[in-house]
Amino acid sequence: MSPTAPTARFGLTLVVVPTLLVALAACTGSTPALIADPTPLTSTVDDGMSGADALQPGPDEVITIGLRFMPEDITVPVGTTVTWRNGESIGHTITSGAWGDVNESTGLRGTQSADGLFDHALAPMGQEGDTFSFTFTEPGEYLYFCQPHLTMNARVIVEG
Repeated sequence: MSPTAPTARFGLTLVVVPTLLVALAACTGSTPALIADPTPLTSTVDDGMSGADALQPGPDEVITIGLRFMPEDITVPVGTTVTWRNGESIGHTITSGAWGDVNESTGLRGTQSADGLFDHALAPMGQEGDTFSFTFTEPGEYLYFCQPHLTMNARVIVEG
């Protein structure tokens, strides 16, 4: 059975037209235009800190990072205001009170008991409420912890 004329023409068109388009493209001799000195796209947030400095606590400051308080122990004179800053994308609490029975190998605390002096929820880093400040007016040792994260235990030593 021989193909009909319209069917044969359609098949021939499917072969010839793409071949001609490829041949014409090869003969044009032009090269695509190049962009001279492309500028990379960047995004920055100006929070007054950059690089490693963003993760380093300043004087009288504690940062949450890696599910730890940094530094874990801070010593300040009476009347000092200590500021906690969240360095992570998850929330934390700054809860005053006793903690204990810390497992040496895992760092997990076994007990905690809030004393009510302060208990503040820190918003994730970069959001409103990602810092908390407290002024220590009496000498002593002040233990604190993050309620949901059992590896976050620290203390403020206030000297008079």
